Amino acid sequence: MTSSSPEHFKVRVTAAVIVILSGVSPTLAASTAQKLPGPLRAGAAKIDITPRLDATSPGVQKSDMLGVMSIRDHLHVRAIYFDNGVSCGALIGVEQGAMRGTESAVQKTAQAIGCPRANIIASAVHTHSGGTKNAAGDTPPDNMPDADTINNAIVRATTEAKSKARPARVGYGHTHLYINVNKELYAHDKWYQGPDPNGPSDKTLAVVGFIGEDGTPIGVYMNYAAHPIHYYLTGVLSADFPGDASEYVERRYDDQTVAIFSQGASGDQNTLYEVPFLKLAGARRGDVARADDRIGQIEPWYKGSLALNDNAEAVKSQSRPMPPEAAGAYAKAKTFDDELVHAYGVLMGEASIESLEHADVNWQSRAQIKGSVATVTCPGRDRLDMSARQGVLPPYKDGDPVDIQVGALRLGDINLVSVNGEVYNQIATHLKEVSPSSKTLMVTLTSGLPIRSGYIYSNAASDHLTFEVIGSRLKPGCAEDSIIASSLAQIRALNEGIQ
Repeated sequence: MTSSSPEHFKVRVTAAVIVILSGVSPTLAASTAQKLPGPLRAGAAKIDITPRLDATSPGVQKSDMLGVMSIRDHLHVRAIYFDNGVSCGALIGVEQGAMRGTESAVQKTAQAIGCPRANIIASAVHTHSGGTKNAAGDTPPDNMPDADTINNAIVRATTEAKSKARPARVGYGHTHLYINVNKELYAHDKWYQGPDPNGPSDKTLAVVGFIGEDGTPIGVYMNYAAHPIHYYLTGVLSADFPGDASEYVERRYDDQTVAIFSQGASGDQNTLYEVPFLKLAGARRGDVARADDRIGQIEPWYKGSLALNDNAEAVKSQSRPMPPEAAGAYAKAKTFDDELVHAYGVLMGEASIESLEHADVNWQSRAQIKGSVATVTCPGRDRLDMSARQGVLPPYKDGDPVDIQVGALRLGDINLVSVNGEVYNQIATHLKEVSPSSKTLMVTLTSGLPIRSGYIYSNAASDHLTFEVIGSRLKPGCAEDSIIASSLAQIRALNEGIQ
């Protein structure tokens, strides 16, 4: 496989990937390359990975040196397995913030189910309250599923899904869901995090459905771009709205189906309404006026931008107990935050079901399954001054080149592109505009190479002085072009020879 590319980046595809492009294991490539797909089968399963917090049950609060802790809902690893008698693959969703340290488990999964690694997309829902500990240490160690729990669940969920495989059809549906908004705002003569209703924001909810012979969904794979931050730095463990959406679909079908949320290009996308979350986070740190929602008061995101690094102060506050006088405001804010998150989940779940009921969904009982993986490399930079979170242009020095992993999975007439980082929305919309297939979606925060880029911002956002852009290790003018070029090359190669 070859690709042409501008001088400022390069696309590297190893010899191993050339074999993987066939969608089968290397040892079977020669014998199966010409075979037509047989009847499709699919199975799905989920495994609970909720950490044990002593005897704490969902909704019950626990007081310790870290303040208030509660479990709002359970965390899961979900998997959908599929095969066509020639090759096979899987879609895996992990209710964590990221996929750090999971690649070995995904490779083990590939061996366990007998599928090429390139035919497996494993991604995080990106919940900010699911237990992933970040570099700032803002998640206490006793509030996280350990690595073994997560990795074992990835293998278990997928192998169990394979054991349940039965005749199926696959189809692609989509609709518009108006619950996200661009989160990079220029106002008051400065850049800061805040809702910009006029900023670029793709409202597409894309859904890949696997249905049984009687029409009951076996697996539902939802893809949408929005940050799940509603319980960030609040002392609440939750899968956020992605978990509520999955649970809603599963309950609709009496737990006969498994519904996976995959994160779209959400690097610059939040959910539409955030004040209940800001009030909850403010109460947790003892600042009950953090989100004064009286009409005409200072907008809460702007209030946070007035400090040099408000987020750093919020992180520090997690090591202190919540002030007793904030308990009432905290409980009230959590009630409203819970209701809003559940509303998002219900809307997404119902919209997903409706999208698969459209008359124009092409349900296929035979589908090609072919995957590929490539690496693109962009110039890197290292930031020299970390004091400010946003609103400034810090000094940089040249850094090591940054690798980004880009994959593509062909499933019938559906093309799933995967990227192992937080991608800006305009990059995904750009891809869909130039893709040879209208059924193209982008899954981000996937397992693969360790990602060291930070946010993967678009060309148009390169001059934004937001924390996402100024904190990125990527120099401007490379990532978007590289990802698009690699995605198109892989999509075209995977579609070669398919009628």
